[in-house]
Amino acid sequence: MGGQGALERLPARWRTDRLLLGDRSRWRVVDVRGDDKSVVVAVEREGRATLLGRGDAGGVARLVDALAADPGAADLVGAVTWLSHPRGAQPSAAALTALALEPVSAWDWMVTGWAPGVLDGEADVVRLDPDADAEAIRACLAQANPGTSADPSHRGEAGWWGVGTSAELVGVVGAAVRAGDPGGRDTSWHLHGLGVLPRARGAGLGAALTAAATRAGLRDGAEWVSLGLYASNGVARRVYERLGFATEACMASYGPAVTTGSEAGPHH
Repeated sequence: MGGQGALERLPARWRTDRLLLGDRSRWRVVDVRGDDKSVVVAVEREGRATLLGRGDAGGVARLVDALAADPGAADLVGAVTWLSHPRGAQPSAAALTALALEPVSAWDWMVTGWAPGVLDGEADVVRLDPDADAEAIRACLAQANPGTSADPSHRGEAGWWGVGTSAELVGVVGAAVRAGDPGGRDTSWHLHGLGVLPRARGAGLGAALTAAATRAGLRDGAEWVSLGLYASNGVARRVYERLGFATEACMASYGPAVTTGSEAGPHH
């Protein structure tokens, strides 16, 4: 959120919210509305304005409605291209029309601060070189997770892990460095780009990759490790829960009518 000063603009309760804390280094806050019960934060990232709601669903919906109808916020409303809020919040049709947004996806944000137990399949997991192995990583993702926006060349990558050979990776996962608790080490990791080739699924490789990357993050000083998943993905949820992840946010997202692919859900 652009540093400690931006955090101080939030109501007290939300200054320790891990979802907000983790992403704050990637944002510039332009507007904050709400209280300790519910809040809507307007941020700018990579030239795009986003609204993020946290807290009581009804309160968040009312805040979105009020923002969309505020003549003094017309420039912000016209610039918004994305909205994420707690599932169950129902912004009015008038607000969504003013924002030019429509429902896109439902997703959950999960987090752990504890290293999982070592899995048998981790013996096959190796840490990759994001430069030398970049093309092999991309080739795997093209088949295993074609919708992801994760890429080993992106700024802020903490590392990539894979299973397979230098000629062909059958599974990969990456991690990005995020902010953490400003009163502590102020660092966390967010896992993304998890994918296993269809022919290699069912052998626990996804769990092994996730466990290895999670343990690496905590060992390297991350205060927590997070990940996102579509709310309907019950199989992945059970895997993550067995590894110690817990759901801290159940979200719904809205975007322009043309939104497709990786923009439509969590950073995964």
